[in-house]
Formats: sequence, C-alpha cells, structure tokens
Amino acid sequence: MTEGQKNEDYVVGIDEAGRGPVIGPMVYGIAGIPVSKQHLLKTAGANDSKQLTDADRRNIFEKLKKIEGFYYAFVSVDAIQISEEMQAINRTSLNQIAFNAARSLLENCPYKIQHAYIDLISPAEQYRNFIQQSPRLVDLKMTIEAKADANYPVTGAASIVAKVTRDNAIKPEWGSGYPSDPHTKTYIGSASDPIFGFKERNVRFSWSTCQKIMEEKCKKCEWQVQRDVDGISQHQQNSGLFQKMGFKQLVPKK
Repeated sequence: MTEGQKNEDYVVGIDEAGRGPVIGPMVYGIAGIPVSKQHLLKTAGANDSKQLTDADRRNIFEKLKKIEGFYYAFVSVDAIQISEEMQAINRTSLNQIAFNAARSLLENCPYKIQHAYIDLISPAEQYRNFIQQSPRLVDLKMTIEAKADANYPVTGAASIVAKVTRDNAIKPEWGSGYPSDPHTKTYIGSASDPIFGFKERNVRFSWSTCQKIMEEKCKKCEWQVQRDVDGISQHQQNSGLFQKMGFKQLVPKK
C-alpha cells in the first residue's frame, strides 16, 4: 500500500460463488479500487462472472491484478463448516454465514471505503443492519441490490475473484458441484460411506441430495443417550447429525 493509496477513497464490491452447490466451499470475494481509477475495471472487462467463460474470467482476473491500487481478498467457507453450523444446536442459517463472511471482508479492508456495492442476499435491510453493527462500518455507505455484479464493475470484479477462487478448489471429478449435474451425483454416490455418511470435507451433508443418499445407503443404528446434570449430553448434541444420517435415537425413560 502506497502513501497515496492510504489517503485515497476506495469503492469496493462484494459477491459470492458457490452458495447453492452440494460440493465445495462457498466463497465470498471483495474487490476494491481507488475512486479515481474505477473506470479501469470496465476497461479490463469486469462483469458478472456467470456471463463469462472460465477462460475469460481468468484472463480478466489477471488484468485486474495488474491495475495499480487494485485490491482483492476472499473468505472461503468449506462444505463441512456450512453443514456443521446449519445443523448445530444453535443453528446458523446460510444467510447468516454469508453475512459473517461479507462483514469480515469489509472490516479487514485496509483502505478507506467511500461506498460498497454488494450483491443482494434477501432481506437487504437485515444485511445492511448486520454490517453496520460493526463499529468500523456503522457509517458505511452501501448499495445492496440484485444483480449488482452485472450493474457495477467493482462488484463484477468481486464475483470474478469469488468464482475463480472457488473453481480452483473444485476437482474435475466432482463435476460442477450442483445437485443437477450428473457427474456431481455420481461422485456423491461414490463418496458416501455406510457408517460415516460423508467423511470428506468437500460434501455438504446437510443438503437434501446427501440426505437422500444417506437414507438409502447408510446403516441404521440405535443408541442410548446418557443425560448430564443440565439434561443435555454430548450424544444429544450430536443426535441431529446422526438422525439425518439415518440413525435412530433411544432416550432413557426417567
């Protein structure tokens, strides 16, 4: 970071890749550039990554990184973390996981943010309020709207950061990671274990596609639950996961 960049206002964009797939991480990306240079993003081709080929995304990403003052970062939430948080005793919704990632990126941006353009996660006001709960971001000016990645080049740049990062984490044999992809379905079926469900960290076992496979292929199991002083045992804390995997819980009578 140069002395000039420290004092110059930045515009930033935030977008994600991999919210819906059953395989692989959900990646949130942030892209930023000095206000005076934001026109260079469009010149480089920054746009909604979904409208670009893989080769185009990678080519544009390299062009973006060569722009003086261009900033980017990402948060990658792996598949097992997503499922564990969504099935914990105190469950965290996928929206909240996304909110946490976006706010973290904004909090850790080393530049003075003039405005942030963020792709919509509904409801927008809840998203805005959560971000502004951070002391550093309480006065942050934000535009949160659908298709921000297509409407604002800086958000398009963030979508490219997120998509390229996620694609780099996906192996060819996994397919696209989406449940509708035949290659993905084949991989998930082969990756299941009759006892442990899914042992690899790349599968979101809480997704309905995985639940159906576990119900069909996993062994059924019954076990006793020991209660502790507070009425909650470690077995009970894990029972939600086991039940999702086709296990049956037996609770001792008082």
